[in-house]
Amino acid sequence: MSFNFRTNHTLLGSSFSARLLVASTLGLLGWIGGPSDAHAQAPQSALAPPPPALPATAPAPMVLTSPPDKKEDASDAVDQHREHPRMFGAMFDVGVPDGSMLSFVYRPINLARFHAGAGYNGVSPGLRLGGAFLPFGYGPSVSLEYGHYFEGDANGLAGMFGAPKGDANAILERFGYDYLSLRGGIELGGDRFTFFARGGVSWLRATIHNLDSLLEKNASESSNTSIVVKQDPILHAFAPSLNLGLIVQL
Repeated sequence: MSFNFRTNHTLLGSSFSARLLVASTLGLLGWIGGPSDAHAQAPQSALAPPPPALPATAPAPMVLTSPPDKKEDASDAVDQHREHPRMFGAMFDVGVPDGSMLSFVYRPINLARFHAGAGYNGVSPGLRLGGAFLPFGYGPSVSLEYGHYFEGDANGLAGMFGAPKGDANAILERFGYDYLSLRGGIELGGDRFTFFARGGVSWLRATIHNLDSLLEKNASESSNTSIVVKQDPILHAFAPSLNLGLIVQL
């Protein structure tokens, strides 16, 4: 009996020691493995949270622009032209009592035009100054002109209209006149070429020379009466006026 007790006691002691050794070994391993796992997981837990996502910006709205209107561009060009017309040019016109005239044209603004020139009426040379007012810049126009024709022999011109050839008239040997014309009309054309037609009235002033010789001739044929004119009379008259012309703007 005594032998058996010791044997069992020894077996029990050995079993307990083995269990204690296993438990100690497992505890040691757990203690060693714990810091390792914590150290391995520490970087993951220490990582900063990802930055918040930036709000998406809305795309800039697209602005659709319509193509330029050709009609508007044309109207702008016309308006610019009307505001800034060609300033210089030349004008040729014919009319009564103007004769044929070639003039220099100056147009400082769109509503007004001035001209100065020289001409010929079939008898003698002459000069003319004038201007035209265009209320719309084109179309209707009103002109005022003053001209002077120097004295010349008009017998040749009178012969073209039926006067007897070879019967010189002393009155027409020195024929000249001044005139002032007021006319209205229309202008057609563009910026470069302009055709105009105007009509109105002209005031004429002419000095009649050698009137006494004509009166004396007629009086001597009927009687012995003599007539003496001490001073040449001056004739004032109103007459219809018309002229047609072409303006070339440079």
